[in-house]
Amino acid sequence: MKFWKKTLPFLLLNVLVSAATMLVVLYFWQPINPLRRAEPTQPIITPIQGAKASPQVTPTSLTAGDQQLFLEGVFGAGDIKVEYILLRNRGVNAVDLAGWKIKADGGREYRFPNLTLNPNGAVRIYSGLGTNSVIELYWNSDSALWASGDKLSLLDSQGNEQTHFSVP
Repeated sequence: MKFWKKTLPFLLLNVLVSAATMLVVLYFWQPINPLRRAEPTQPIITPIQGAKASPQVTPTSLTAGDQQLFLEGVFGAGDIKVEYILLRNRGVNAVDLAGWKIKADGGREYRFPNLTLNPNGAVRIYSGLGTNSVIELYWNSDSALWASGDKLSLLDSQGNEQTHFSVP
């Protein structure tokens, strides 16, 4: 007990001096070295490890003005755990995907939720179950959807084909 009676005032003084020193340094440092504004970043999308990437095929694109949407591929075809479609906006304007859909041979259809795809932005549409986010959407299928030879079409809200992709 005698030890703490002698030591406690010095500990409290040390804490007080340290806090005061930090506040003084920050007070003078901030005007000289202001924080830089952070630049917004685009998400980096990379294929999932173990997914078999399809060979690159140049997709056909029909553009409405300067909107250039591309179905860049179906990755991990046949494996429900990793299978997804990659949709990219290569245009200079954001595209509102509300009312758009992906239609496939055999009548399979995916309707996009209220989502805006920014310039140079991309979104993955996974075949399996999951919860939608800004860069990942889910078809919520119980089984893999894509096989070699399947044709996917991206249709705008008026039903006009904007781009298509054939699974190699």
